[in-house]
Amino acid sequence: MRKLIHPLTLMLLLTVFLTPALRVRGGNPGTAQVVAVDEEYDRYRKRGDDLFKEGKYLEARRQYQNCLEVPGFENDTYAKEQIQECTTGLTLRKQADDAIRQGKGAEALKLMNQLLNLNPDDLITKGQFADYYEREGNQFFNQKQYVAARESYTKALNYTNTRQETLRLQIQTIDSISRPSKQVGLKVVTGLVAVGAGAYALLLRNDYNTKLSALNQISQTADPTGSGTIDTPDAYRQYNEAYRAAEAAQQKNGLFKACVGVAAVATVAELYLLLHKPKPKTTALQWKPSSQSWGLAIGYTF
Repeated sequence: MRKLIHPLTLMLLLTVFLTPALRVRGGNPGTAQVVAVDEEYDRYRKRGDDLFKEGKYLEARRQYQNCLEVPGFENDTYAKEQIQECTTGLTLRKQADDAIRQGKGAEALKLMNQLLNLNPDDLITKGQFADYYEREGNQFFNQKQYVAARESYTKALNYTNTRQETLRLQIQTIDSISRPSKQVGLKVVTGLVAVGAGAYALLLRNDYNTKLSALNQISQTADPTGSGTIDTPDAYRQYNEAYRAAEAAQQKNGLFKACVGVAAVATVAELYLLLHKPKPKTTALQWKPSSQSWGLAIGYTF
């Protein structure tokens, strides 16, 4: 005869198979909370969390609402809190989009910052930041405000991983435009030489004229009749000193002529560089920022 299953054993088996799976939340066995695990709830919650990180608040909210529809989780605190966060995110995004359409840049940036404070992983908002700063950079570039354009492109780099190459290319374009050419350096050098040589020549000429004038004045005082005779030793000493000073200044006449020549040559070179501007190098492919949207406009020259 077969033995019947003992009633106690039967109850134990039913308890194992019919009771929902349990998990323990908390690290202290004495105070741990026992929470029912439901695969459907966990699936909805994971989908909601993933969508929330991407900034897809409408889709994420639907998943959290699904969590509340799972039996036993109608009052789940986490799902309710996330639904509220999603609602706040949707409101802020709509306000930010409206501000951008109305051209209220400062207000849009403020609202987008609030979105990132709500959800630092918000990929959509980061993309909006990148779009905003790149459009701003394109506008500055077309207005030839290259410093401001470079700053905007650099800000855009902080918010995107997919357009790094494009933005860096735009920054390199600005750097190549802003970099002074060799001819600009030559213009500066020739200008400095012309000014320096001319100024020194003028200084030499003024020094000679001043000392010659002083010699003439002393001559008239020491020998007013023009007889060629100076009566007093003191007057002779003054005349002799003035004569030597004028003679020393006259001996620099060669240096004066050299300075005048250098200044003249440098001036001619400066005029030549100003009148003969270098032709810009053109390539078949031309890259320039698009003024209305992010990215580059590509042109081909035949």
